[in-house]
Amino acid sequence: MGVAPMLAAVALVAVAQERRWVTPPRALLVLPILLIALLLAALTQLSWAWGFRLADANQPLTGLAGAWGVLFGLAWLVGAVGIGLGVDGLLYRTRWPWFARLLLALFAGAVAAPALGLSLINPTVSTTTAAVVAVVALRTISGRRVRLSSASVPAKRSRPSDVRGLVLWLTVVSATFGAVGVAYAFTGAGWSSAATDTTIAMGQGITILFAAAIPLLAAIALVVSTRHGRAAVCGPLGLVVLGLTAIAIAYVYAPAGPEMTLWMGLSAALSGTAVAWWSIPRLRGTLLLRVAVGAALGVGYAALFGMTVVPMLAFAVPIAAIVIVIVFTRPRPKDAPIPHGEQAAIPPAFRTTQG
Repeated sequence: MGVAPMLAAVALVAVAQERRWVTPPRALLVLPILLIALLLAALTQLSWAWGFRLADANQPLTGLAGAWGVLFGLAWLVGAVGIGLGVDGLLYRTRWPWFARLLLALFAGAVAAPALGLSLINPTVSTTTAAVVAVVALRTISGRRVRLSSASVPAKRSRPSDVRGLVLWLTVVSATFGAVGVAYAFTGAGWSSAATDTTIAMGQGITILFAAAIPLLAAIALVVSTRHGRAAVCGPLGLVVLGLTAIAIAYVYAPAGPEMTLWMGLSAALSGTAVAWWSIPRLRGTLLLRVAVGAALGVGYAALFGMTVVPMLAFAVPIAAIVIVIVFTRPRPKDAPIPHGEQAAIPPAFRTTQG
């Protein structure tokens, strides 16, 4: 597994604490639990691989190879506890009663633990996660943030209550069906007649997860379009929906086959086109330069990530839905007064007149 997943987990917790999403004592409690869960996940992966070797050699599964089920259960339990404590910390400032916070924390931990474990033990995903967290951290410490008073900046456009309610409903639907997909992927072979073994159950569970991502993308489109406009959002997200539909169809033919390769290639092409479409209007420079750079980004995404990382992101669907629910239910912090010494740091155009 290496140290990259553990460093990525440390970075995620550090950014959450720095952004005051969780308190320092909560972060110190969550971090070692998550590190232990990742270590158990690595041992689970090693046990699985060693078990395959022994099975191919027609040897009995003894020692580490025979402990796969126990290790997987322990990794899931410990990871669920760590994630549940983090989610409860995020919800602490909301108006939710304690039992509602506890239920959502338990649900989030049980659903997110296998998804994060499978994702972070992959070197590509853990490296990408670390890079994204580094960008967020650099944006945070690049300059001192000044909170302006409510009179000094124009009020943001508030989201209509009907849109807000629709976003919440869509994310709840996505989280629910995403949880069903995760449960089916890991347990479907034991009770579903359509899943003859664990590999087929995993593929069918991923199909359910990608189907569950469609209402989540619709919710994201409603949120983002309030800032960027519907025309700039619906096109790229429409291509992403088509790409997810293609990869959901691909996993119907799992674990292998020419049909699966064909649909995954189509999904990668659609997703790469969406990346290019979204990037070109937001880049700087001449039109020719923006098209060239945007096309390069789209091709690079399709070639490097379209057929490898996207399937693993399926397990992040219920996690993303839960995050959106938390964000939309947290009360917005009230504007704090500006310290006297920081008045000079505010551009003149934003200063208010006194007197």
